Amino acid sequence: MEIVTFNIWDLPLWFVRNRKKRMLDIAEYFAARGTDIVCFQESWSAEHRAGLARCLQNNGYHRAMTKAEKQPSHGGLLTFSKFPIQSVRFIKFGRRGVAVSEIMGNKGALEVVIETPAGLLRVVNVHLHHQSSRFFATMPIRLRQLEIMFKVLAENSELPTVIGGDFNEHDMLQSPVFTNLFAQHGFTHPAEEGKMQPTYRAENFFVDNWLNRVDTSQRYDYILIKNMDKLGYTTISYAPVYMTPELSDHDPVALGLRAQ
Repeated sequence: MEIVTFNIWDLPLWFVRNRKKRMLDIAEYFAARGTDIVCFQESWSAEHRAGLARCLQNNGYHRAMTKAEKQPSHGGLLTFSKFPIQSVRFIKFGRRGVAVSEIMGNKGALEVVIETPAGLLRVVNVHLHHQSSRFFATMPIRLRQLEIMFKVLAENSELPTVIGGDFNEHDMLQSPVFTNLFAQHGFTHPAEEGKMQPTYRAENFFVDNWLNRVDTSQRYDYILIKNMDKLGYTTISYAPVYMTPELSDHDPVALGLRAQ
């Protein structure tokens, strides 16, 4: 089984390049790759969401739909699965303390329970508060958003769960406040060989422009797992996918699992 998280950079802003074509290319890429579960962030255009859905659904994917799908409250999150979907729920983070630029995004987490051949699997697609503000500390906001999410997920704490998304926190796994929080709720990070690889690279075509440019590459995107042994799965691979050419300012991250 392969699970991918990918911030697809479909912001409705003038400087975001080649949106429509990139969305079609992204859908075709993952359909051809055969990824089992795909979690997209920053999917804002209703037209582009429909295009992604048409391509992936024509290739055997199920789309996770919520009652708020046609409203801004979906948080820009979009999840597809080759396995049947049992339930879908959007977890709102709220607006307290967030930057004005984040309010319109109405960020949250999309919880999807999927019927895999080995049993039920909960997949949580998440996008946390942006990191780049120079005027106030944003880490406490991301930690509060995670606490909100974990409180909801605790309603069924034994369910095998995968959390994937844009955590907007560079070197998150080097921070005890985050690692302790994950451990408290039973989540672990799959092993990645060598140094943690970046997912927001300075050399990326879409990052290397006057607005997005960064001096050093960053790691913002991660996947966390819990109770996967109950489904009989072990991790066999976990790493960013460096596309050629790039299709977003972020790189997707892929988790490969194998039945024992």
